[in-house]
Amino acid sequence: MVKKLGAWILSLLTVLTLLPGQANAGEREDLVTTAKKYIGIKYTWGGTSPSTGFDCSGFTSYVYKQYDITLPRMTTDQFNGGTAVKKADLEQGDLVFFTTYKAGASHSGIYVGNGNFIHASSSKGVTISSINDPYYWGSRYLGARRYLSEEKVATLAVLPQGQYHDVPTGYWAYTPITNLSKKGVMNGYEYSQFKPVKSVTRAEAAKMVANALNLDSSSSYSKFKDVSTSFWGVESINAVKEAGIINGYPDGTFKPNQEMTRDEIAELISKTFVLADKGTENSFPDVKEGYWAYDSIQRLSENNIASGFEDNTFKPLNETSRAEFSTFLYRALTKLAIK
Repeated sequence: MVKKLGAWILSLLTVLTLLPGQANAGEREDLVTTAKKYIGIKYTWGGTSPSTGFDCSGFTSYVYKQYDITLPRMTTDQFNGGTAVKKADLEQGDLVFFTTYKAGASHSGIYVGNGNFIHASSSKGVTISSINDPYYWGSRYLGARRYLSEEKVATLAVLPQGQYHDVPTGYWAYTPITNLSKKGVMNGYEYSQFKPVKSVTRAEAAKMVANALNLDSSSSYSKFKDVSTSFWGVESINAVKEAGIINGYPDGTFKPNQEMTRDEIAELISKTFVLADKGTENSFPDVKEGYWAYDSIQRLSENNIASGFEDNTFKPLNETSRAEFSTFLYRALTKLAIK
């Protein structure tokens, strides 16, 4: 009887996780998040990596390759492959094409949603633009192609707390993610997924910090006009506000679903933990003295909580992934005193 019951439960879990399109939706979101990590990388004709710079098709190929999809190298060939998509049916992760210096497809990018696409611009490097830009891109829009499969079936078993299918033991942020998850500081998503490359939101950061510091709010009623009392993170948001860690905006909003940037995370950690001024400031070329988060960024770097990139930049306006935030928070909790 017990064996039959166990077999029935396993069958039920398998059926429940056979969700057409579920994994695909997450993959689209993750692909866009990955693409945004390269904002600011310079444009280089023929470039195919962050270290050399990107041209338009080199950029799209590089991002897709991280999801085990090999695109044709040339823009024209990318346009001739995949599945044609109407402009009205665009989804995150679709490739969009434009006619620029010659007839046909001569420029490409990745659709990120809300009428915008990310691409390697010859004048600005990797940047986000509107496909309907009336001054340039709007009139040059040619079409779109879909390379991400329309339907993907997820057969994911439910894992013990702290274990995730998308965070294997060799993943660079494995220790912080699993450690903090097992302690209940952070949680994953359905079907034991953590989505490590997804950008952390203000509500998620508030929840994690409140859990890590055991902060409680004096009220379960929302203090912000854009956070309902029934919102899942309302008490954590109230708690971090009362602690002076994450505040709202002058218009009375909190913007719970807005992604947090690296400079905002630096400020958050600076307000939460005791960071020593060791007098060994790092001269990040993109964080000049006088920048609003200059001191916080310097203290994080000095205390080995967060470092810069290979080109010695800090990229303060880059969105912070869930893996990055987990790592910063874990290092702070294990190395620093709480204020």
